Amino acid sequence: MSTELSGLGKLALEAAQQGRDVITAAQLEGGFAVRAKSSHRDLVTDVDTAAERVVTSFLRQHRRHDAILGEEGGQLEGSGNVRWIIDPIDGTTNFAHGRADFAVAVAAEMDGIPVASAIIRPATGTWIACDETGTIVSGHGAPAVSATEELSAALVSVSVSISEERRPLTLSTLVRLLPEVRDFRRTGSTSCDLFDVATGALDAYIGIGTKPWDVAAGWAAVQAAGGRCLEFPVADGQTAYVLGSPGVAERAAALVEEHAAVFTAAQNRTRQREAGRSVVDTKAATSRSTTALGGPREAPPSTAADPRPQPSSEPRRKGPRR
Repeated sequence: MSTELSGLGKLALEAAQQGRDVITAAQLEGGFAVRAKSSHRDLVTDVDTAAERVVTSFLRQHRRHDAILGEEGGQLEGSGNVRWIIDPIDGTTNFAHGRADFAVAVAAEMDGIPVASAIIRPATGTWIACDETGTIVSGHGAPAVSATEELSAALVSVSVSISEERRPLTLSTLVRLLPEVRDFRRTGSTSCDLFDVATGALDAYIGIGTKPWDVAAGWAAVQAAGGRCLEFPVADGQTAYVLGSPGVAERAAALVEEHAAVFTAAQNRTRQREAGRSVVDTKAATSRSTTALGGPREAPPSTAADPRPQPSSEPRRKGPRR
């Protein structure tokens, strides 16, 4: 079936196969190093980095002028309007724990919009790929999103963020959605979830603060499979992604947007109350200290961190658009 693909889609599938081969070889050999990145929930293995190196090298050989963004390696600049986005193992925590829900995801975007991609799930041998002409193929025929239109009949995936800042919003979004949908599923891999959306096994995916390498390949696949892909700003400068069958995606996006606004307003009121209490408590403590000791005492030296802004090492990224 892969011979039906052309251009960027064919290359995406070949690149993803290169990454899959690295993963399969590592599993056969047994044993690999695992470490935490930004937090104890954010894992990376030496297989991630090895697979990304192989995929990046393959793409450089065939499209040496294109930019490349990899989850582990960051941004490599290019001179054209094509950028490749690589997630060598989407679902690293699952992979590290011996679970099956992880995938190699490779996407090509043109002018910031994903147009071709491949997602391979090594544990099951299943795959899906699409090219810039809108052709989409898989190991089991031509995929298509589900025909579900009503939110009440929808089986959805809600990505729960590993970020301490975003986790409360994503969890509360899940709670808000549960009464409105048939049920939800969470694999722990956005690419696996979007694979299921593109093949009709899920009706929609909802994610907040999802990274470009997590969503780009699935964005191209869902769109090619006849789905609706929506991106919009929500709380605290975060971006929400809702992808699915057209009717479900539109209804879910409206609910997510409304809930995020309510959640943010409530959080802001809580912060304001806590800030007000802090001011009152500080005044009371100062008053007691002055009365008891006959006058204010000299403040201890500040232990605050250096207030000078530090340069960011994170590259600017363009994510999927509406």
